[in-house]
Amino acid sequence: MRNKKLLWFIGVLMALLLVIYYFNDSRHTLDEDPKKPTIEKTEGVQVSTDFNTNTFESKAEPKVLKDLNLCDSTIQWSDDLLRPSCTPNYFRVFPLKKGLDVAQGCMVVLKAGVNGFPVRRIVVYEREGKEMVQANGFIGYPIEFRPQAQTYDDVVIRFFERFEGQKYFYNCLFTWKQNRYHYVRCEQINDANIKPEKQAQVSAEILQILNEKQLVF
Repeated sequence: MRNKKLLWFIGVLMALLLVIYYFNDSRHTLDEDPKKPTIEKTEGVQVSTDFNTNTFESKAEPKVLKDLNLCDSTIQWSDDLLRPSCTPNYFRVFPLKKGLDVAQGCMVVLKAGVNGFPVRRIVVYEREGKEMVQANGFIGYPIEFRPQAQTYDDVVIRFFERFEGQKYFYNCLFTWKQNRYHYVRCEQINDANIKPEKQAQVSAEILQILNEKQLVF
């Protein structure tokens, strides 16, 4: 009789242990963080726009600046922001794709104050037939290029605005499509990453700010 009771007790104990094991295992699974959304990011090339250290790589850059009527090609060097020479102390020129002649497509960064404009800005040009046509303009500056195999490089542009006495910097990604750069998303605010789950909502809000403040044109 005692043996039957002992066997019954052992059986109940084993069943209880199995229940506890499965309960703990299930709870552990529920406590794990769900898989967070991720955003693919191509490895990029960091960009410096320090005009004090800027140089031109060839004669093609001052020539395209002259052709775009952005500077005075009749003077060798100028310290006058209202009459800038076609020199690297005022301009930085980037091809839109590695190996592309800047005369076919380029991004020009203009120093603050050049031609009377108070802040740094970017103007993007692409050749259409015999003329270079403006594709985009941004009141900001590039901080990163992300090479693309089949098209022009993606670019991360840093924008600035002041709201209620606070400074805000937005690092936003643009990609080339249909002969101009198009906004993709904002990736950082004041150099802090935006959470992936908030990316779409925040990016839409930042785009509205960029349009309202005319930081893109």
